[in-house]
Amino acid sequence: MKVRIICDNRAMEGYQADWGFACLVEAEENVLFDTGAKPSVLQHNMAASNVDPGTVDYIVLSHDHEDHTGGLPYMSSSNTKAEVIVLPSFGRLVRQQAAPLAVREITAAGEISPGIHSTGPVQGPMPEQAIALNTDQGVVIITGCAHPGVDVLMEAVSDLGAVHAVLGGFHGFSNFSALEGIPFLAPCHCTQHTQEIADRFPESYVEIMAGTELEF
Repeated sequence: MKVRIICDNRAMEGYQADWGFACLVEAEENVLFDTGAKPSVLQHNMAASNVDPGTVDYIVLSHDHEDHTGGLPYMSSSNTKAEVIVLPSFGRLVRQQAAPLAVREITAAGEISPGIHSTGPVQGPMPEQAIALNTDQGVVIITGCAHPGVDVLMEAVSDLGAVHAVLGGFHGFSNFSALEGIPFLAPCHCTQHTQEIADRFPESYVEIMAGTELEF
């Protein structure tokens, strides 16, 4: 599977940096996880990655914060087939911005697309979902902000197998012992303890930003 970081607070040359997160998972089907904060940034960075928005099959939104949902109007005006996957906690605005695309609420963990799973709503400061990818190397977990805690999101998909990688926003997560033994750690976006993670896990830490492409 290929994972492209589309939106992040930091960016490679040719990409726009902005407070928000979005990544594209290219597998049997294409899944856009979150949409960043601004339609213009999502549009620019998808073009920089040579990604046609019309090829996205699913748009999974981690939680109802604008820095993860704000780019949705670009997708709903550029794609005619994608299904937007939200949690019951999402408000009216996101549903309006998704139109005319179909919106589906999920209430439990399950497979979204072959090899790509949602944690379903995980409770925390606000309900949030992460996605988990079945890869040849193990389970790859992608988080939006991880408000409930990275460890809690990992536990939600623990039945899928051993975790190979965790990437995305870690917010204020500091239970570093939960990350022991994970070969690939790539915190970005809202992570408050990036340097501590890099220092504690120098062999696992990977720097990512908008424009990064990963293969699993």
